[in-house]
Amino acid sequence: MNAKVTNSLVSFEEVDGVHVVTPLVSNMRDANNCLAIRELTIEYGQSRRPEKVLIDLSQVRFMSSVGVRVLVSLLRQVCEVQGRIMVCSLNGELRGVLFVCSLISDDMNQPGPLEVATNREDGLARLRSP
Repeated sequence: MNAKVTNSLVSFEEVDGVHVVTPLVSNMRDANNCLAIRELTIEYGQSRRPEKVLIDLSQVRFMSSVGVRVLVSLLRQVCEVQGRIMVCSLNGELRGVLFVCSLISDDMNQPGPLEVATNREDGLARLRSP
């Protein structure tokens, strides 16, 4: 099944049981945009209770603390159903922000709460497997 919902700020798509969330803004630092994205993701999560979520950050170039808040909100929803959540397509700056916030780790023995995939295809493949 492949169902997609898009607005000007974020896209939601279900691909074979994996819920793909794609912010459509290049800078996740505007408080109003990030608050709107957060509210949309909360509504999406509450209505679907996804167990497998891939956050595709391919269009995001910068993220401030208000952008991180969006990711933490999604993380909480997925943790409530004991699911898996992964980010993909991180540029160097985003990787640094998420690392400093302890959301991702470079240590395979002590992973962060967010798994990391190279790109969308890698993330989908990994989340489809047990």
